[in-house]
Amino acid sequence: MSILNAEEAIRFFKSYGFRVDEGSVKEWVKENNKQANTTCKNRPIEEQDLYRYNDWCYVKGTAYEEGIDDKTKISRLLEEVSLLKKEVEYLRDEKHNLENLLGMNDWIFE
Repeated sequence: MSILNAEEAIRFFKSYGFRVDEGSVKEWVKENNKQANTTCKNRPIEEQDLYRYNDWCYVKGTAYEEGIDDKTKISRLLEEVSLLKKEVEYLRDEKHNLENLLGMNDWIFE
């Protein structure tokens, strides 16, 4: 794996029309370079790097982030489950309210 340059990555991503958080790009490059062989030279940024950065952003802070311990992963999954339960309850209430507004009986749809 080769070493990436953060400023070059930022310019490249912006050239594709993406608005990127420069701090997060620098963090991604730093993490990427930790995995690289330190004897490697810089390499040019490629379109594939944009997809890798996007994937990294997508999982950052979730239970699917690479390199986190099991305790953190479980904690994040429990938080996600809690949020999903709240969303399900909200949607049930909204469905019930809309059915009442339309004069529909619950027994028809259950």
